[in-house]
Amino acid sequence: MRAGFTLFIITLTIAASVAASEDPRHLFPAPPAPCPLPPSTPLTLPDLVDLALCANPATAVAFAASRAAAANVGIARASELPTLSATVGPTLGRTDYRTSQRFTSSGSTELGSSASLALNYLLFDFGGRVARIDTTLAQQRATLSQVADTAQTVALTTITAYNSLSASLGAVTAARATVAFNRSSFDLADAKRRAGVSTPADALQARTSLAQAELTLAQARGNARTAAGQLAVAIGQPPPTVLTLAPTPSLDTADSLTRDVGTLIADAERLRPDLTTARANRDAALANVRATRSDTRPSVGVSVQDSLGYANSATDSNRATVGLTLSVPLFNGFDRTYRVASARAEADRQTALLEQSRQQAGLDVYTQATALRTAIAVLATARELINSATASADIAQGRFKAGVGTFTDLLNAQSALASARQQLVSADFGVRDAQARLARAVGQIGDAVDSMRARR
Repeated sequence: MRAGFTLFIITLTIAASVAASEDPRHLFPAPPAPCPLPPSTPLTLPDLVDLALCANPATAVAFAASRAAAANVGIARASELPTLSATVGPTLGRTDYRTSQRFTSSGSTELGSSASLALNYLLFDFGGRVARIDTTLAQQRATLSQVADTAQTVALTTITAYNSLSASLGAVTAARATVAFNRSSFDLADAKRRAGVSTPADALQARTSLAQAELTLAQARGNARTAAGQLAVAIGQPPPTVLTLAPTPSLDTADSLTRDVGTLIADAERLRPDLTTARANRDAALANVRATRSDTRPSVGVSVQDSLGYANSATDSNRATVGLTLSVPLFNGFDRTYRVASARAEADRQTALLEQSRQQAGLDVYTQATALRTAIAVLATARELINSATASADIAQGRFKAGVGTFTDLLNAQSALASARQQLVSADFGVRDAQARLARAVGQIGDAVDSMRARR
């Protein structure tokens, strides 16, 4: 008898040790590495993306979802193994005996203990067990794809925030150059006014133009501070964080993303995480149809049980049973019928959503590819514009200084030059943004960041 209870103690100990492990099947993805400290050198765009992927809360949300999906796989795969349960506890029994002839009675009270160990295992269920596992595996693939999609979104958000800050800083530089040029024009007009060779109106117009340039500079500085706060938040830092950025690398417009749109769309269907998610959701829905159908069919299981008993009357018992169980669903108010119909409808919905996602992905790639080509053309025009506007402003200032040109011509040239500077900054970072957005649309934004890393 003691040997029997020793077996129970060993069994319970093993079960407790297994239960203590959070991931006995080792299904959970490896936890992300601790966030590295920002490098002491000025931050490049790849540095910022690395920090964002580590510290942005969106990545933590996606990782937690991946752990939940892995746990669901473990839940489904539990049916591959038998279930084992043990019960143990004291018993108290009372037996009374009566003799009707003599009207006497006697009785006894017994204090004992009992224990039982039961094993149950599903042998066959028409593929339902496999289908449920396939469902959770497909759902896990969908979740992992969502993790990749989140990472690409975080990377794009960081890149656009970086480009916005760089463009704002470029706008500040352009505004400073405009202020310097307008200040020299004001000094020239004021000197000519004092010399009596120019009207006071020219000096007033020059002062107005200078004040407008200084106002534009103040606005550009405010926009730069706002953009810096947005970039800090994108990498998981408080908005007031001061970031020291490395110089913006030169723009390389000879990008592989300018290749044929049809090729880009084909790459997107292969690489985009959201399409992988849509395919996995469809596969999960189809597997769920098989699992639901299996619920309408019989299942066969096996059970093994051993029960031990001990009483103070020194009567021990040991009862062992082995049995097969055939479970046949007969009728439950058409519940299973409608569950199958619901699963089929969900599979049809996920199939349609996959096609919808494919069409949207193709349109997204086409739109972003068109935007990139347009941005490249705009940048080429902006470069020509800045060259002609700079030459025109220099000529107008020289003519006014020589007394052969009007101040109105100089003001017009100054205004055109200031506009050309701002347009060049906007066009330059417009191309950078368009490249990043097209890379995101194709599903290659990680490759784009790695290429920046390689050029460092």
